Amino acid sequence: MSLEDRIKTTIDQAVAPLVKQLVDQAGEARDEGIRAAKIQIFEEAEQAARTRVTDAEARVRADMEQKFAQTRIEDREGAAREVRRQMEDEVEKKMRDALEAAEHRMRIALADGQAKAAEELRQAVADARVKEREIEMAGVSRMLESVRGLDGAASLSEVLDALAQAAAREAARAAVVVLRSERIQGWRMAGFGARDAQPKSIDLPLAESGVIGLSVAAARAVTTKDSPSASVGPGFETIPQDRMGLAVPVIVGGRVVAVVYADAVTLDGHERHVPSCWPELIEVLARHAGRCLEALTSQKTAPPRIATPAGATGPANTSGSASASNPA
Repeated sequence: MSLEDRIKTTIDQAVAPLVKQLVDQAGEARDEGIRAAKIQIFEEAEQAARTRVTDAEARVRADMEQKFAQTRIEDREGAAREVRRQMEDEVEKKMRDALEAAEHRMRIALADGQAKAAEELRQAVADARVKEREIEMAGVSRMLESVRGLDGAASLSEVLDALAQAAAREAARAAVVVLRSERIQGWRMAGFGARDAQPKSIDLPLAESGVIGLSVAAARAVTTKDSPSASVGPGFETIPQDRMGLAVPVIVGGRVVAVVYADAVTLDGHERHVPSCWPELIEVLARHAGRCLEALTSQKTAPPRIATPAGATGPANTSGSASASNPA
């Protein structure tokens, strides 16, 4: 072995432990660096992980808070809806109860009203019947009084006066006229205003006396509705188109001696209560007046009766009867 080799071997032997030591130290340093790097990386990773965990926790907490808040809002809205529903149900129930109570009160009021109306109608009908009966009896009483007045008259003038008075009770306007040849002259009037005080101022030809002249010509009752020429009324007074005038002759022995005219016209425009059957009543009065006048005429023209003495024999009675029927 050469020297150079021995020197190299010696150097290698001397240097090898140092190199090994250095290598070992370098390895340790390297391992320490690696460990430090690992520690740093681990710490950085741990810090990053902690940061991510913290961020995740924050996000989770925020999500949870948001969800909790949303849940609270939804709960509040649900609670509000429930309150509103309960209130609406309560209001609806109260309204339904109030409506039922109102309907009940209405049914009771309606039943009471119907019962009251039925009672009022029954009472009104009863009152109307009583009133009708009173009016009927009043009319009968008036007619009876008028007939008695006519029956009690002892002359032509009294009969005509009683007839005029009776006609005035039954109609708003009434007049009695007498015939003077071919003319009429007023006798008594009522309801014609100023004319009532001077009835005899009426003096008209029959041809100008309207419905009165027609009644005389026909010898029967005539109304202003029977003929257009009668629509002028009695000749001395006009009559509205919507009213009716009536003329009834007073006949004695088949001859017209007077006429009764009547209508339901009032001077002041106010309705006067007159019986609806006044035309028939006027005709009855005129006919009865005629019978009364015929009776008076018969009494005036009849011969005087000879009184039969008490205890007279049959022939004397026969002689008396012959004398009564055959005046000298």
